Amino acid sequence: MVDIHVGFTGPENKELRDGEEKLMTYLREGAEEVKSHDPEPIEQAVRGYRQAKGTIGREGHYDKLVTTIKERLLMKQPEMLVPFFTKILAAIMINDSDIDGVRVDDSIMIRCRCKTTGGLLDLDELVASGELDELFSLVMSCLINQRVTARVSLSEKEFKNCLASLTADAG
Repeated sequence: MVDIHVGFTGPENKELRDGEEKLMTYLREGAEEVKSHDPEPIEQAVRGYRQAKGTIGREGHYDKLVTTIKERLLMKQPEMLVPFFTKILAAIMINDSDIDGVRVDDSIMIRCRCKTTGGLLDLDELVASGELDELFSLVMSCLINQRVTARVSLSEKEFKNCLASLTADAG
């Protein structure tokens, strides 16, 4: 298990804190919705994506995953947020990980269960790429109608512990 930390900079006010609570709730509900349906279409798309060679081959599987999440699994989310949540969930799932829980402390903490060492390494690359920073910034800006910037990170210690655990399980 590894936690993804999502912190925000922007207006320091009650709206930002309320937005974090809403975001946490929507993300948790979305992850639970995904888990409550037949996992096979999602697993097929993820498997196809991870096995495909080249960008063109992967795009079809990614599009299938996004469509499956968007049209079948996120019916209860606010319509304006569905495209963002779909991309966040797809990005995590493609990296062979599942969301196990979401909570708010000083930042939003997304607990991920990584299934493979490769998936953990890919998740680390995803965080480093800034793609999640952009998606979470857009979601929060929509929620509170003010511009905010997200900073997404993984704890180095948690990453190393998860990597050691996955390596031990595989060996």
